[in-house]
Amino acid sequence: MNSAAGLGQPTHLFFYGVLQEGLGPDGGDWPFLKGLGMGAPATTQGALYAIPTEHGWHPALILTQARYSIVVHGAIHEASHVDIAAVDEFEGASYTREVVPIDGWDGYGDTQADAYIWTDDLPEGAELIAGGNFAEWLEATGRKAYSVG
Repeated sequence: MNSAAGLGQPTHLFFYGVLQEGLGPDGGDWPFLKGLGMGAPATTQGALYAIPTEHGWHPALILTQARYSIVVHGAIHEASHVDIAAVDEFEGASYTREVVPIDGWDGYGDTQADAYIWTDDLPEGAELIAGGNFAEWLEATGRKAYSVG
């Protein structure tokens, strides 16, 4: 399991990958996100990679030095009523949930939210998403988002 357990229930979650609205199974949302509040477009800084699996692609956000960072696009959600243990379990051992600075929620750029940060080595076949937007990368490449089942 990842090291998110010590963080407790987050106030906000930042999703930049397959947990974004419309990227779940069959173009819908993931059932375990029930209770997640409405989202708003938001960004953070880091390096974003696409990771291939037999079930599709998922992204990996890596926190990095400022000179190597790009703007990573996603959505911030109010998260006080979501089953965070289920989300942590879905993300698995390759990610840790960490508090990161987010721009876009309040217009001031000083909001913080929990985000899932990649902690493993990048696997063979991982691709840099230079534009920082996983959903746009999927569309541009014709690849499919990770989906179980």
